[in-house]
Amino acid sequence: MSEHSDPQLDYESIVRDTQAHIRAYIAGMGVPRHDVDDVAQDVYLELYRFFDRVPAEVHPKQWLKGIARNLCLNYFRRTSRRNRLQREALVEIFLRAEQEGPPGLAEGPIRRALDGCYEKLAPESRRMLALRYEQELPSQTIAQRLNTSPEAVRVALFRIRATLKNCITKNLAVEEN
Repeated sequence: MSEHSDPQLDYESIVRDTQAHIRAYIAGMGVPRHDVDDVAQDVYLELYRFFDRVPAEVHPKQWLKGIARNLCLNYFRRTSRRNRLQREALVEIFLRAEQEGPPGLAEGPIRRALDGCYEKLAPESRRMLALRYEQELPSQTIAQRLNTSPEAVRVALFRIRATLKNCITKNLAVEEN
C-alpha cells in the first residue's frame, strides 16, 4: 500500500468505506452485538499497526475480513475459556455450600445466598439445573426430556447460571454491609 501518497487519508477512507461491512461480518461470525464494536476496533487497530504490510494486490476489505475472522476466533476462545471458568466457579460454590466443611459453612452466607437465589428461580429453571447437576445429564438428554434442542438447553443453562451468579454476588455483597 506504500504507493499511496497520504497513508493517513487512505487509512481513514478504508475505515469509512469498510466499517459497516466489517461490523456486519463480525456479527455474522456470531460475536454478540455488545462485543462487535470491540472486535471491530481491534480489526482497525491491526490495520493501523500493519498498514504498510497490506498487499497492494489485495483489496483492503478482504484483508480486513481475514483479520476479523482471526480476531473472532480469538474472541470465541477467550469467551469459551471464561465461560468454562465461570461454570466451574459456580459449581465450586454449590459444592462448598453442600459440604460439611468448616463449621457453619453449610448454614453460612454462601448457603443462604444460594438457597435464596435458587428459590427465586422459575420451576422450569430449577428442573433444568436438577437434570444437569443432580442427575448429571448431558444437554442432548435434557433436550429430549424437555422436547427442545440441545443448543436451547445450553443457552438456558448459561442464562440460569448467570442469573444465579449475579444473585449470589448481590446477596453476599448486601450481607457484608
